[in-house]
Amino acid sequence: MDEIEFDPNEGIFVGEEQYDYFFKLVPWEDIAIAEGELAVILTQIVQNQKAIILNPAYTLMFQSKAFMKILWDLFPGHPLLLKTDYEPLEGKAYVEKPTFGREGENVTIYDEEGRVVDQKEGHYDNFKMVYQERAKLNRDDEGNYYQAGVFFAYEGFALGYRTGVRPILDDDAKFAGHIIV
Repeated sequence: MDEIEFDPNEGIFVGEEQYDYFFKLVPWEDIAIAEGELAVILTQIVQNQKAIILNPAYTLMFQSKAFMKILWDLFPGHPLLLKTDYEPLEGKAYVEKPTFGREGENVTIYDEEGRVVDQKEGHYDNFKMVYQERAKLNRDDEGNYYQAGVFFAYEGFALGYRTGVRPILDDDAKFAGHIIV
């Protein structure tokens, strides 16, 4: 990673070799917090069409659970949205999750009475928490839970499913092969 050169007008290079595609495993929120200048340069590379960045910076908006709060405020009661707030939801089963997080870390599921159903510790507790009405995940005949996710590179281009044995899909969850017909 230390050998990669980023130029907003020329693109992404290692030595003399230019790369048209770039994929990074570092979460965008980490880049934005620790290396804000790099986030700006990568955004300029995309705007100047010098490289395609798989999972580009604007996906940070979709990865932020706070985005769900904004959508709920704009469209309260919409049938395709779950109630989301910055305070626990009374009288409803809900999920507490950090604004940014990965692999189910720092997620707690509560039932209608406010009792903990499932919980996972982690290192994302420094982010603001959001509280979202619980939507139960689909389960197969063996009792495994499933969750869909969309991958972006300029537009949504792939649908993936993860599966696990508990309601919080964590780092033990597996990618589930699938065919949509």
